[in-house]
Amino acid sequence: MTTARAAAAALALVLVALVSARVVAHGLRPGVLTVIEQDPGVFLVVWTEPVDTAGRGAPVEISFPDPCQPARIDHATAGERLDCGAQGLHGAIELHGLDGDRARVATLVRFADGRVIEALVDGEAPHVELARPLGRSAAAWIGSGIEHIATGFDHIAFVVGLMLVVGTRSLRPLIATITAFTVAHSVTLFLAATGVLTLASAPVEATIAASVVLVAREATHDRPTLTRRAPWAVAFGFGLVHGLGFAGALASAGMPEGWLGWSLLCFNLGVELGQLAIVLASVLLVRVLGERPRQWLRRPAAYATGGLAVYWLLQRVVPMLTAITAGS
Repeated sequence: MTTARAAAAALALVLVALVSARVVAHGLRPGVLTVIEQDPGVFLVVWTEPVDTAGRGAPVEISFPDPCQPARIDHATAGERLDCGAQGLHGAIELHGLDGDRARVATLVRFADGRVIEALVDGEAPHVELARPLGRSAAAWIGSGIEHIATGFDHIAFVVGLMLVVGTRSLRPLIATITAFTVAHSVTLFLAATGVLTLASAPVEATIAASVVLVAREATHDRPTLTRRAPWAVAFGFGLVHGLGFAGALASAGMPEGWLGWSLLCFNLGVELGQLAIVLASVLLVRVLGERPRQWLRRPAAYATGGLAVYWLLQRVVPMLTAITAGS
């Protein structure tokens, strides 16, 4: 490595140290609220609070309109009885405590007469209006998928790492690699949505960080490793894990069958649209810069990506090891 490249790589690592504490990777873990009418005016409430990547819960309190009892729920529940009497459930369900920028609650209200209200609630509009059925909020879930890829920096880092390994000189291998990652991501979402595959969140998130470390390391050399000979295979394998990053949280939250699959389908579409935008923007940038700047920047970019990935990996593995040690 030349002196200039070494200096650039050192600068990249310094920047990683400065920004790593501010970077949140794959932090979207929405809360899930389902309210299902079982008898006239009587509902079953299932509530799972939002959590972040580190497993910290967000204290959210739910308020139901009069005359429903209980009027408030401030704890997670696998099935609490909500009695709204002969008047039924009308007005609005309020959610208090959605103060974080990315706090979300996936809400489903299903009435005995077949009406369905679905909403993805955030702090800007922390309520669900019950006056009319909203149907299935495809646009909201697609938008959430785009937001997830735009703010899920470990997912972006993995895609960028794949591009550093494959290169952009020939689009065919790049398209094949990204397509393999997309297919694998979609397969995992489907398996999770149908309950075929469920894994604990913590090791999944740690493996996602490890996958970024791998592709970043592979981008620093030109040796004919498996990643370089068959990048599509590596992308497919780790794509299966990345797909669990979101699907696992919703699949384990007790959501009614049918609704989960639709939401994940729309969310996945948003993820892929966001991913495609990142790839196209990166390819255009490389073409504008030309060959020499691209070669000069490859190693520093790989070091910066790998440095962040190591930070994420330690951030996720250390709590798991601490919990194991404490339990032994």
